[in-house]
Amino acid sequence: MSLRSRAIRFSLVAALGLLLLPNRGITQTGDIIQSILGRPLNSAQVSQAYIHADGSLEGVFNGITFAGTWTLEDGKYCRKFTRGLTGAPMCMTVSAEYTSDGAVRVVIFEGPGGRARFEVGY
Repeated sequence: MSLRSRAIRFSLVAALGLLLLPNRGITQTGDIIQSILGRPLNSAQVSQAYIHADGSLEGVFNGITFAGTWTLEDGKYCRKFTRGLTGAPMCMTVSAEYTSDGAVRVVIFEGPGGRARFEVGY
């Protein structure tokens, strides 16, 4: 096989390999959300917020009880309020801080409106 043929073959294999690589943003976001489903999320303004496996969410923001729905779209966490709070649906990036044994202890949502950091309970 000529050098040119090998180079073309290598380029095609490399390109196919890139197409097969998983999107770590989607996997990471999904993994983080999966690990906090049904666990209480708390911050200075939000208490007893929960993201449920059935696609619902609920909590209390500065004394206002809220509820809504959530989905994962293009590697982002997207939420829409249906009761208690208003605002346009929003999609956010998700990151986490972990304990020494690998459990999520803090989850951070970042979107157009800013950044929210929640302690994750059990």
